[in-house]
Amino acid sequence: MTTKVHQIAVLIDCDSKQARHWFELLQQLKQYLKSDIKFILWDNNLADIARAIVDIDSVYLMSRSIFRFNDYKSVNSLLQKYSIEKCMEIGDIPQFISWKLRQNDNINIFRIAKDIKNLDNISEYSLTILPSDTARVNYQKKIAYTPFPQINYKNFLDLDTQKVLDIKQKIGLVSYNNQVIQKSFVCGHIGLLSNDFIRYLEYNECEWYDIASRQGSFALDSDWSEDLPIVYELLDCLIVSGGIDQNIKYQLLNAMASGTIIIAPRNENYQELLGKGALYYNPKLSSELSACIEVIQKNEVKKLAVREFASEQFQRKYSYQAIAQFLAHLLAKV
Repeated sequence: MTTKVHQIAVLIDCDSKQARHWFELLQQLKQYLKSDIKFILWDNNLADIARAIVDIDSVYLMSRSIFRFNDYKSVNSLLQKYSIEKCMEIGDIPQFISWKLRQNDNINIFRIAKDIKNLDNISEYSLTILPSDTARVNYQKKIAYTPFPQINYKNFLDLDTQKVLDIKQKIGLVSYNNQVIQKSFVCGHIGLLSNDFIRYLEYNECEWYDIASRQGSFALDSDWSEDLPIVYELLDCLIVSGGIDQNIKYQLLNAMASGTIIIAPRNENYQELLGKGALYYNPKLSSELSACIEVIQKNEVKKLAVREFASEQFQRKYSYQAIAQFLAHLLAKV
């Protein structure tokens, strides 16, 4: 799919970790558009990150002047020079610049908001885009919802299997006795971790590792525990307990991207996020949780089917490609 739209400018000022995801995403967006994208930044670090990912000539670094009007004039001259007709605001754009842009009837402004609390002046934007589990748009209210880029899928795809195997051997999850390979079954966990739950896992001879506290029945070096792709490659499953929040959603997306099977409470919030790409249990019935673990341990066909569903769900809804296609549709439509 290729969509023709006019020149696009992206004004971005957010933390470097999130900015990397946006640069990667917008680089993919270009393949769906017959136009170029110009990046306007106010931070030297973000400019360096951008130049390492996107075309160097498309990155413009504005000086942080105490005279904000001069900043706007610099931005405006760029927009006029390249005949920009659509702008995307990502992060903490200087208020005066954002206000001046919204007064320009010749430019459509797309605002990327962190959450619903940041919905002031919504009527002044062509479209406000908010985070959600499902991509959808209400043109009448000028609001769109889409998953935001959070997971660099390439980190998982490029992971060296030998490196993971070496780590498993070092921490005792894989051992060799009399030329026989012995593998420990490892349950990752996120959510409300109780002592009863830990005893339950140990009773079922499961090694365990809590993602949030970075503690478990085995220890990881600090370098490894910071590297999410490696952590998830050590897990046979990820058990979720309690309610869902943004941090848990982020961890679940990592699990989906890695191919780690998720065992989640059977409620609509988890089911909307994960679809068929997970096993579900009633939190009040430990027997259902035990049955889910047993499926992963003993039913290879079911295990592979769930993993395939999870991969399809991630690619269709949460990958850079899926989000880029949705943004291309919005840019062409509005």
